[in-house]
Amino acid sequence: MKTILIIDDEELVIKSVEKLLTRQGYQIIVCRRGTDAIEAIKKRDVDLIICDIRMPDLSGVDTIKKIREIRQQNGQEKIPEILMTGYADPECNAEAEKLAVSDYVYKPFDLMAFLDSVKKSIGDAN
Repeated sequence: MKTILIIDDEELVIKSVEKLLTRQGYQIIVCRRGTDAIEAIKKRDVDLIICDIRMPDLSGVDTIKKIREIRQQNGQEKIPEILMTGYADPECNAEAEKLAVSDYVYKPFDLMAFLDSVKKSIGDAN
């Protein structure tokens, strides 16, 4: 079973994405803050990270950078990542694009298109 880490502070997004992915047979870990996600990634291995860009304590971009740094220090491979945003912030979007994540999704998103992106990113051809 593939495990997906969802990092978002919006309860509605968490619930809808978690419900969709659980129905597809994925195991879900939810973190509402970037700092919590960094701690979680130290304890658990995941197959995909889905992260909101705008969060209260640590941005999604900074969270992804820190997770990559920790995994690199531990000699672990990069995890595929999908960044989500509900805001058209050119500076933030440009910074996110520099990360070369698997996909970049704008909220609100079509759930089936989102699921296709997850499957493509995680290498799940179901």
